[in-house]
Amino acid sequence: MARLKEKLTPKFKLLLGYTISGFGDQFYTFAIPLLMLSRSHSAVVMGLLTAMEYLPTALFGLVIGSVFDVYEKRKVMLVSLITQMVLILIIPLLVLNDLPLWLVLAAVFVIGLFDLLSWTGYQILIAESVSLEELSQISGQVGLVSSIQRMFGPGVAAVIINALGYLGGFLLDAVSFGYLTYAIKYFRSVRPEAAPQPGRKTIKNRTLAGSRFIWHNDRLKWLITSFFVANIGFQLVVPMLTFVLKQHMQVSIGLVSVFFTVASIAGILGNFVYLRVNKRLKLGHQLVFTGATILLGFGIMTGLYSFVLVTIGYALVSFGSVWSQANFFTIIQAQTPDQHKGMVTAASTTLTRVLGPVLAVLSGFLVNLDAHSIFLGAMVCMAVSIIVTLVGKLNRLAAPN
Repeated sequence: MARLKEKLTPKFKLLLGYTISGFGDQFYTFAIPLLMLSRSHSAVVMGLLTAMEYLPTALFGLVIGSVFDVYEKRKVMLVSLITQMVLILIIPLLVLNDLPLWLVLAAVFVIGLFDLLSWTGYQILIAESVSLEELSQISGQVGLVSSIQRMFGPGVAAVIINALGYLGGFLLDAVSFGYLTYAIKYFRSVRPEAAPQPGRKTIKNRTLAGSRFIWHNDRLKWLITSFFVANIGFQLVVPMLTFVLKQHMQVSIGLVSVFFTVASIAGILGNFVYLRVNKRLKLGHQLVFTGATILLGFGIMTGLYSFVLVTIGYALVSFGSVWSQANFFTIIQAQTPDQHKGMVTAASTTLTRVLGPVLAVLSGFLVNLDAHSIFLGAMVCMAVSIIVTLVGKLNRLAAPN
């Protein structure tokens, strides 16, 4: 028993909680579109559902993290997780009781808002559960868990929802937050507590202070710029992958499944390799290597005459992207002092994704003109991202701190 308690470190508890709640999220992700479709049979409503999921990040992503810089992190996380649990249980009741769809969409929006808050808080707390020297390891472990969830989650969710129905799926999702809530309630940081900052804390002044900090920190400024440009390329390609495979390449549903399975395996492999070699390679060299790998992958994907080539290309993209995301997390958390942690964590993620809805629409127009164009656009973005990395001298980074 004593040995078991020794193994249940704050890091282990948070990772276990993230694993359980992440699989629970798959039930929600799988069930909510099907539930809405069964109620509305409307493409417009499905579009609004997607918009409600994106909207919290677009509206509040740059400021929501400052909540953690003003209030106690654990308490904010507990409120956020419990609110999500309650709202997830309310959604199927709203639909099954034939209440107006705008209420369901409003609930989806609020869940998205608290999900953004919870994810920001989780990144902060998981980083505080280890020393600076272990940051790269924990970022790789979180990435590995995410890759496994993406690979197996939808299949598990389909089986569970088929057996228990939508209500059972939503119930399991709500329950899945239980252990993470418990882990956060008793969480204690392994880092020395930062000295209190003078002056009155408000969300506004914390947001402004965090923005100034990013602007004056060259590493963060260039890193966020590099990833912002790279993500433009990703957001041109990813929304259109299924369309290109089915409509342009005329592949079967089975091969579409093979395509995404291979990409998931490549992502898992990328995390394993990262965990094995990241401390042997300079961080700056890793940033350039992963950027070049993704660029090569997008280049191979222009060979739309071959399903094998496109699959290999996207596998390289997945391999490089999980590795680069692990480095992104490591640098952000290592470079940011405690008083700006919430704002910088949320803003850095938001700034790299904020154009997602606009680019998703743009990619549709580009594919209609020429399917190759989205991959060529992604290649240009990755090339610019690598250039930004070099100009900002991020390639010289030996360690995140």
